[in-house]
Formats: sequence, C-alpha cells, structure tokens
Amino acid sequence: MTKEAPAAPRPRNATLRDVAREAGVDVSTVSRVLKNDKDVRTSAETRQRIIDAAERLQYRANPLARALKMARSRTLLIVVPQIENPVFASAILGAEAEARAQGYVLLVAYDQNGSAASVLERVSQSSLIEGVIIASFDEDDSLRQSIAAINRPYVVINRVLPGDVHCVAVDTCAAAAIGVSHLIALGHRRIGHLAGRLGRFNGNARRQGWQEAMSAAGLDPDPDLVAEAGYDPARVPGAVDALLARGVTAIHAATLLTGAATIAHLHKRGLDVPDDMSVVTMHDDLLARVVHPEITTVGLPTSEMGRDAVRALLAQLEPAAAGGTEPARVLLLPPGDLVVRASAAAPKAGPEASSAAL
Repeated sequence: MTKEAPAAPRPRNATLRDVAREAGVDVSTVSRVLKNDKDVRTSAETRQRIIDAAERLQYRANPLARALKMARSRTLLIVVPQIENPVFASAILGAEAEARAQGYVLLVAYDQNGSAASVLERVSQSSLIEGVIIASFDEDDSLRQSIAAINRPYVVINRVLPGDVHCVAVDTCAAAAIGVSHLIALGHRRIGHLAGRLGRFNGNARRQGWQEAMSAAGLDPDPDLVAEAGYDPARVPGAVDALLARGVTAIHAATLLTGAATIAHLHKRGLDVPDDMSVVTMHDDLLARVVHPEITTVGLPTSEMGRDAVRALLAQLEPAAAGGTEPARVLLLPPGDLVVRASAAAPKAGPEASSAAL
C-alpha cells in the first residue's frame, strides 16, 4: 500500500518584515513608505528599492489587521437593487477595486424588492459599517428618510437626488441622445423609446435624451412613441407590442437588460433585427456581445462611477487625507462612446416596412 505524499504547504503571504529583509531596511521604514508617508526621511533610491521589493514578493496590506490596530473596521457597504443588472455589477467591481486599493473592505447587500430601506435600517443599528454607497429604486423622499436614519457618511450612485445629497451618476440623458441620434442618422423617423420608470430619476433623464435628439432633428417626440417597461424584462413584451402597434421602425431601450429582452421578443414575433426593426440601448457590457444580433450601445462608465463613489465616501471619512476639501455634492460623469454593432440598420423602404411590424 503506497502512501500519498503530503500536500505541499500553502505559501504564506509576504509580510512587512519580509519586504524589509528583501530591501535591506528596517520594518518601520517599509511601513511608512508603503503608506506613502510624506514625512518619512529616506532617499528616492531607497524608496524605490522598497517598492520594488514589495512588488517582487507580491506584498499586499491586510486591511482587517490594519483596522484592528487602528480600532476601526475600515469596512464600507454598497447597497444595490439588482445583483444581476450589469450596471450595478460593474459599479460593484469598480467600488471594490478602489476600496481595496485604499485599505478598506467592501461588503455588498441588496434587497430583492429593489428597496434600500430595509438594508439601511439594519446598517443604522451596526457599528461595523463606516460608510455606505447606495443604489436604489426607492422614491426620492423615501430614500432621503433612509439616508437620514443611518447617521454616517454615504454616497448615492446611478441617480441624482434633489437637494443637499452626495451623488455620483452618469449623464444618461446625453447617452440616450447619442443612441437616438445614431438611429436618426440611419434614416429612422418613427423611433420608439422603451422607457425605464417614468417620474423617477434615470427614467426621466433617458426619455429627455430621446426627446432632445428627436427635436434636434426636426422630428416630433410624440408621447405615443414612449412605452414604459421599467427595469423588469418581464414587462418588455407588452411595451414592445404597444410600440409596434404605433408603427415604429426602431426602438431605443433605456437599459441593456430591456434592450436584450426587446430583441428576444421581436424574434418570438418572427421579426428580424435589424431588417424589420432596429434596436439601440446603452451600457456596453458582456450582455451586448452575447445576444444575437450583438447590440449597438452607448458606453456608460459604471465601473468608474463605483470608483468615484468610494473616493467621495473616503473624502467624508478622511477629510485630512483629501486635503480638507469638501467633495462635490454631485458628480455627473459623461457617457462613453457609441459602439456600433449589428442590431441597427437603415429602415426598409416601401409598404413592406410598415407591415412587417404588424
């Protein structure tokens, strides 16, 4: 009977002492250099030697150990309404990367009803969470009440709340205008807008972008060409059918999820995309590249939105590190570029064009 060789021990993570030994300096100097302490007295050559040694050893600071020494949790929380939504998934990845780079741990929470209220109520009773990034489908007044109750630094993302509220968002009005203008340039004149939740944050902004692009081209932004699907793909078929009944030749979808659901429903109806109906949306994510046909989109810097939210949060938590400057209450990021793929083309000419959608 043969014995199995014992498993090789797992390599341990490099410590400050390992880096100090590698660089030929004391541990305290390594610690201060890697914390970017401006008051540490060392030559540029020594500083670079320490940085090089840390990179060779793949040294990574342990934020939890640092937190215990400083009697702080150094823990942030991001609350999102949908885990499966690529906008929020991208924002989480960006926020986590920035938090980790700054020595913080980021936790993620979501409520299946899209509301932040219940999560924030629990946060208000916890001493672990130092700051909160909030994305929510709640009404403005309800969200403000929830924010007031947590009594700690916060940043709202993916929307702009009226009033004195810290917000980081993307200019989705401009993104919608770019997408609709592309359809107009292809020759479309009756362009339907598959809206998000109208009367709320991004739903209104995206509809406004559709209106502005139509008006700028001398086209009538007829309210009958707007159908509300919210942010639920299950509501898309009914809204798309309403637009088809109104004779549209192209559809601008407010979100990537509803854009993909639009294409799926058009296929079920026996319509070809883009020959019978063109579809354009926003947010250039993996989903846009795996559906058939691949979707023409306008990029949204959602990962950067997550990073900027962490920076804005840390400016509240550590004002001295931020130079004592108050972070801007509202940071509105410009949209990315139009990414042309296969879901949009010039409209059909002749009577078959209008009958195809019926």
